[in-house]
Amino acid sequence: MSNPAPTTHDRPKRSRIPALDAGLVIVLFWILAIVVFVQFFTRYVLNDSIGWTEEIARYLLVAVTFAGACVAVRRNTHISVEFFYRYLPPGAARGLSRLVDILRTGLFGMLAWLCFQLSGNTRQMMTSIDLPKSALYGFVAACFALMTIYSAIVTWRHFVSGKADVAPDVATGLEE
Repeated sequence: MSNPAPTTHDRPKRSRIPALDAGLVIVLFWILAIVVFVQFFTRYVLNDSIGWTEEIARYLLVAVTFAGACVAVRRNTHISVEFFYRYLPPGAARGLSRLVDILRTGLFGMLAWLCFQLSGNTRQMMTSIDLPKSALYGFVAACFALMTIYSAIVTWRHFVSGKADVAPDVATGLEE
């Protein structure tokens, strides 16, 4: 009988360097979960809510969202509309795919630039902790800059491979 389990030679090569952006998302998510639990516990169990938890949870949710978007761009797993790719001829589908890749990269670059300008012009402080809001805006700008880099890499990879659809570049699942 043959062994249906894949051997180490059958598995695709993976990078030995862990994906730092995915690790950051996991850490931010767990900090967010702890803050929300503290907020829930103090509000509904102790009936005396801690004031800073709501604002910090909101900022952590923003951080998780944009850091997670970086991972999605790197893996090319953002949602997309596949309707036109299914009914266009292969050459037109490739052209549309390249146009979408270029426009996406340009959009991320423009948003990074605008967020960097916003973070430089913001002087307001956070309400509950002594930290400027420009730190959060700077984090979002850095995430957009990373998305721009990842999108340029994905665009180049699609150009070299001749990819003509919007299917994700990685298999679904938790493997990295």
